[in-house]
Amino acid sequence: MKKIFTLCFGIAIAVSSYATHLMGGQISATYLSSDTTGSHYYLELDVYRDTLGVPMTLSQNVDIFMLDTSGNYSFVSSQSLSFGLGGPVSSMSSVYGVEVYHFTDTINFPANGYYMIKWTDCCRNGAIINMANPLSESMSFLTYVNVDSANPNSSPTFLAPPVSYLPANTLWQYNPLPFDPDGDSLVWHLSVPLSAGMSVPSLVMGYEFLSDTTYSNATGLFSIDSITGAVTWDAKMVGNFVASFAVEEYRNGVLVGAMSRDMQFVVVPDTSNAMPVISNMQSLPTNNLGYPYIKIAPGQNYQVHLLASDADVNDVVSMSSFGEPFGLTTAASTFGYSLTGNGNEIEGIFAWTPDVSQVRSNPYLVVFRISDNFFYYDETVQIEVTNNTTAFEEVGEFKVHDIYPNPANTSFTLPLSLTKGKDIEVSIYNVLGVKVSSEKLNLSAGNHMLVKPFDLKNGQYFVNITDGNGLTIVTKKLLVVK
Repeated sequence: MKKIFTLCFGIAIAVSSYATHLMGGQISATYLSSDTTGSHYYLELDVYRDTLGVPMTLSQNVDIFMLDTSGNYSFVSSQSLSFGLGGPVSSMSSVYGVEVYHFTDTINFPANGYYMIKWTDCCRNGAIINMANPLSESMSFLTYVNVDSANPNSSPTFLAPPVSYLPANTLWQYNPLPFDPDGDSLVWHLSVPLSAGMSVPSLVMGYEFLSDTTYSNATGLFSIDSITGAVTWDAKMVGNFVASFAVEEYRNGVLVGAMSRDMQFVVVPDTSNAMPVISNMQSLPTNNLGYPYIKIAPGQNYQVHLLASDADVNDVVSMSSFGEPFGLTTAASTFGYSLTGNGNEIEGIFAWTPDVSQVRSNPYLVVFRISDNFFYYDETVQIEVTNNTTAFEEVGEFKVHDIYPNPANTSFTLPLSLTKGKDIEVSIYNVLGVKVSSEKLNLSAGNHMLVKPFDLKNGQYFVNITDGNGLTIVTKKLLVVK
């Protein structure tokens, strides 16, 4: 057995044996139905803890608040959630001693309105480094839902389970895979973890973001990609650290929901265990920002073959995959892997034959996770299902699709097609008609994915495309939310 068990035990043992040792989790709310009694939702609470702490009780309460006319959240009721079938199970290797508790129940919101769902419990792990006094801090999760029986709305959530352990001084990737079941636009960012509070919880005192150079090497500051949601980190020191992720959902430019997820990362000084890798990611097509990007026509069978291995010849490598295509009710994707016969190398095969109902300009995100049963590493691929029936504006020699994501945070993508090469100019104007950004491009005939990074304040903008003579081809609205 590798040294990692000793290392992890040494890090975790330095905390009180009387604490719950909460590590992270989240709440999700999924719309079920509406009737004369109100809107019915399915609540799920996931809580992670390390096994050195006190076991959780198998029933947890969440508090429900409703936004009142004065702009405050007023208490409505408490809801008891029951532990799911089976017993507490580890989502990672049992060596890590991490348990996930899954609590569920249904709830009825009797009236339309904005609701906040809150869970709070004590206590956090006392070994956490990037908090001033972690043992005095509770852990809280929030989920906001706009309940409207005429326009049903489920909360955003995360499709990929958390990963707790990673090595120091090694560039590492993880993708929580933000997702909205209603297809609403999502904006995600890092936030300050929450502690206790009467209604809206207070912020954890003395919290420091992991992007600080105290905790990150310059080769990989802790960050979350605004396009894919992938987290990158090159941890500078060994220890326990906490990060909080927030994801907001917008419908027609209006904020309709949000949720938070807390995660505790345990960085270990394991220099003898190599990180498993996917060796042929460079074989996938990319867009003009270098992201792996695949385009599939409906009815077309498309397969992605990925090879993964580990430099430690005795390690057993595995691969899993997460993403919206796996949960589709029709024409869902499949994934599996097998040994290639070349040492510990495996081949993962993602296969998908989407149907016409899955055509859209906003790409599907798929995460491929490789593991040697100790460390995990994620690679993210964007997949667009497209054909001539996709919504677009056709102007002469141009076919211009919708901007996505919209709202956007730091960049947007604009797909377009040209029947012949042409010079164009892509400009961004604010609502006062002032040009705030401009870029001239020479495009060849064919399909293009224009990825436009920007640094703009919150608000509404207009993206204008003109030809070489200055004539407007098309104008698209853009909402910027940070």
